[in-house]
Amino acid sequence: MAQCCLITCNNKIECEDFNLCVIHLKELSSGNLSSTIQIKSSEDTTHLIEIPRKSTEFSDIENKFLGDWVKPNTQGLRVEAIFSIILPKSIVNNYKSYRSTVESRGKFKSQGLKEGDERILYHGTDHNCAVIYDALRELCKSSNCAGCGILMNSFKLDKVGINKQGRSFQRLGQGIYFTPYSSKAHFYGHGGAKPLPTEAGRTCRMMFMTKVVLGNTWQPDRVSQNCRSPPAGHDSTWGRVGKCPHGGAVLNYEEYAVYRNDACLPSKYIAYSYTSTNE
Repeated sequence: MAQCCLITCNNKIECEDFNLCVIHLKELSSGNLSSTIQIKSSEDTTHLIEIPRKSTEFSDIENKFLGDWVKPNTQGLRVEAIFSIILPKSIVNNYKSYRSTVESRGKFKSQGLKEGDERILYHGTDHNCAVIYDALRELCKSSNCAGCGILMNSFKLDKVGINKQGRSFQRLGQGIYFTPYSSKAHFYGHGGAKPLPTEAGRTCRMMFMTKVVLGNTWQPDRVSQNCRSPPAGHDSTWGRVGKCPHGGAVLNYEEYAVYRNDACLPSKYIAYSYTSTNE
């Protein structure tokens, strides 16, 4: 079992959805957890804990992120910082409850899959700010910042389709989108890119690594732009390579959509930089 995400703690985690040992879970419940950044919503607090660059966890996440960047759409790609996200207990518990419900229907663990066919996928989004830009690791905490909104409240369906690029087309309907490829998630949100303050010629952006309950996936052949949920008996939609053509172009990289707030849980917040990009 993995180690508690607190830098100074060597205990094993008690709950993978919080990445905390039993001692720090109690501190979280009592409001005394020490973290790199705290961002408060109207109801509760999200904690961000920076992962040390020299740690094995940082290396593992960095290698996965870079390995999952399969599309040659950037040059000089580099990971700058990684944070563990500890969301309010109510959000985490809602996610766990939904995952358990999906598992009870589909029996995915008996098929050698994770509970509810949970996957680790990427989501890129707009940002008005990013912690890497500020030596104090500050966030704007504005309701107009999509990144801060996700950190405070997790993903929200009522925010679907709202972005700074004015893009409204969604092949899989009005859902929350994720992909196994960091390079594709880079395309999801272009807002918030800023010069890296510590090195001239580099641009920095943020991306979420997210736990997503896929359950029983619907696999359409055509675009379903107006879809607000998959057909009965399905929990998510899988956009497969070579399917869902639009304007003569089919999907080149797979993606998934879920249609419930509690079907996804942001886990890691990744700051990355590059020297140039064609998207």
